[in-house]
Amino acid sequence: MGDRYVATGSQNVTTATPGDSSLSIQGQTTTRSAVYDFIITTGGTPADNAIVWTAQRHTEDGTNTAVTAAEIDLAGPASLVTVGEDHTIEPTYTAAGELFQQIINQRATFRWVAAPGSEWKNGAAIAEGIGWVAYHASYTGSAEATAMWYE
Repeated sequence: MGDRYVATGSQNVTTATPGDSSLSIQGQTTTRSAVYDFIITTGGTPADNAIVWTAQRHTEDGTNTAVTAAEIDLAGPASLVTVGEDHTIEPTYTAAGELFQQIINQRATFRWVAAPGSEWKNGAAIAEGIGWVAYHASYTGSAEATAMWYE
């Protein structure tokens, strides 16, 4: 396993299916990333909204605001992958590329931790990666995703 990183992204939940990406991580030709942990949550006034969350592979990263990944080990190098939030143009998601899809109550925070050897690995290709999307038919508050990976 390589050096470990973490990043958080935010996006207002959209009412248009399939939703807007809160966070995306994109690969580079020089490294492969492997997501081993993520946390998703929503903000706003607490209510009993059922938010549809999807994590899915993509082949292009779309247009977003860049996020700087934090090094978990401060002695390690900076992350080589790129991270984005608050997408104005969505990534190009891969058909049948869903890694996770669950309906989660807005009042809940959800955490996924990979079993050893079950990390979500990206190829060594520019813009190939994973995005986290939140959708609800009427709720439009904030949605946040935090991902941890190694490369």
